[in-house]
Amino acid sequence: MDISHLLLAPVRLAVEIGVVGVAVAVVAGAWRRRHGHPPAPRPFQPASPRPAPPQPAQPQSAQPQPAPLQPVPPVLAAPVADAGFSVPVSMADYGWAVRLYHPMALMSEWERRVLSVLVAQAPRGYYVCPQVRLADFMAPRGPDRDANRQAFFKIASKSIDFVVVHVQSGTVVLGIELDDSTHAHPERQYRDGLVDAAFAHTGIALLRFPPGARVDISGYFRAAPA
Repeated sequence: MDISHLLLAPVRLAVEIGVVGVAVAVVAGAWRRRHGHPPAPRPFQPASPRPAPPQPAQPQSAQPQPAPLQPVPPVLAAPVADAGFSVPVSMADYGWAVRLYHPMALMSEWERRVLSVLVAQAPRGYYVCPQVRLADFMAPRGPDRDANRQAFFKIASKSIDFVVVHVQSGTVVLGIELDDSTHAHPERQYRDGLVDAAFAHTGIALLRFPPGARVDISGYFRAAPA
């Protein structure tokens, strides 16, 4: 009995299986090159729990009142070593400058003597005020805001030695300047020219007295009613 065909059957089956496997691998490789890898399966995510039904609102009187909020103090930055005269970067920025200040006399000896004379000559209803800024009793009022600002800066840092104020109205009626030796400097003469022109334009009288001159203002205003 010939059984050779029975012995060769498993060999032929193995060869056929190998050929099929190779064919499947070739086809899968061609698919990946053309379409890429198939997307990875998304992980399973359990469904989120359903939100609880809203609770009925309690009466206003039954709700607890929150505690009042306390103001938080501002955090101050460390003092700046030198900020110049620009706007300070924090409230602590002026500490370095405050330590440099020292009191000084408001008036010189000559100005103190003249003040005594002016106070004696001013009648009732008038006050004499020393060292008053021009910008405290005159201001630009033109239609151009930028021009007004520039005009204000021209007088903002300039003061007059004395002004005589009408007490009832609070207006300045007379200015007094003591022209010491510093008024001979060119920059001071420019300042004096600006002051003279500002007083003339506003209609306020201005008197100038050189050193040694007799100070007399009695004829330049009338006594205000009591």
